[in-house]
Amino acid sequence: MSNRLADDRRRRDSRAQTEVAALRRENAQLRKALAGRPVVDQARGVLMAAGAQGAQHAWEVLVDTSQRTNTRLRLVAEMVVAGAVDGPVAPHIAAQLQRSLARHAVER
Repeated sequence: MSNRLADDRRRRDSRAQTEVAALRRENAQLRKALAGRPVVDQARGVLMAAGAQGAQHAWEVLVDTSQRTNTRLRLVAEMVVAGAVDGPVAPHIAAQLQRSLARHAVER
């Protein structure tokens, strides 16, 4: 009987450790997403000033550009913000931003 109780306890402990590890990973991912949020919001503002028709349209342009250039969304957002402050954005990102703006403007 005590072997059975010990086995049950080990299984519960193992499941709890697995769940804790999964929650820690999720927590780290959420913290990273929150840290990137301000620059993404700033980039959306820049794109709205450049012709995006609202926050949702600007978001779609960022996502589209990120996917089509295989560049992380946060990095695209950082380039957009830096381009608004410091000068030109990387040429391949700038070209895709223009195409994405035009594509999403037509879809609306």
